[in-house]
Amino acid sequence: MLAGQHKEGTFVEHLEDLRWAIIRALVSVVLIYPVAYYLSDSLIIWLVTDFCPAGMKLRYFSPVEPLLVRLKMSLYLALFICTPYLLRQAWGFIAPGLYLREKSAAGWLLLSAWLLAVLGCAFAMFLIFPLVMQFSLGFQTDYLEAAIGIDQFTGLFGMLMLGFAVMFQFPAGVFLLVRTGLVSLDRIKSLRAIIFVAILIVSAILTPPDVISQLMMGIPTYLLFELGLLAAAFAKPSTAVAAEQNSLPAVNDDNDNAKTS
Repeated sequence: MLAGQHKEGTFVEHLEDLRWAIIRALVSVVLIYPVAYYLSDSLIIWLVTDFCPAGMKLRYFSPVEPLLVRLKMSLYLALFICTPYLLRQAWGFIAPGLYLREKSAAGWLLLSAWLLAVLGCAFAMFLIFPLVMQFSLGFQTDYLEAAIGIDQFTGLFGMLMLGFAVMFQFPAGVFLLVRTGLVSLDRIKSLRAIIFVAILIVSAILTPPDVISQLMMGIPTYLLFELGLLAAAFAKPSTAVAAEQNSLPAVNDDNDNAKTS
């Protein structure tokens, strides 16, 4: 078999594995979706009861808006329930291409990323979301009354959950960059000021247009970035691949010497 044909077949096999991983992930979400739809009404009631001020009622402005909101919340809930399985599918696709030491590190990295995402969602749900709601209602006056729609309410909730889940990945991201040797720790430290500004910009994009919520996302994210630097200080770039690659020429040289002798 030609080398090119062999590589092409291997590439096709990887694409096939990726296709089946995506299919299994989508099927899991579809199967969980009816359960999530059944639970979505209770979730919306809980959010309104616990995070809206007493006596406040949300409104809807189109005949089908409550249904669309429930469908959207069902998707959020289904994705959250299926996240461990989705990570398992990602791991099943990535793991065969890793060395043993890299598999152990990647396993802990996925677990850490999942825990950080849950921590970010909990931080947003129980601290940021109530503060944003109180901040919004603080603009009411004798001539100005809040009329918050159910779609805006749940949309804000979903945006905050996603934003904080993503931003809380900074420690895992920094550790991964240093562990794989893509970026040196000293280089990341030298970019502190730029990273801090970038965090504030991303926080402004992912949060409502008020300074409080932006700072409430930006400051913890930067602290997590510093935590990632601390964790990366104990990590060394992976040398398993380099060591194996360096050992291959030596083996080939020995074979060549044996042939010439």
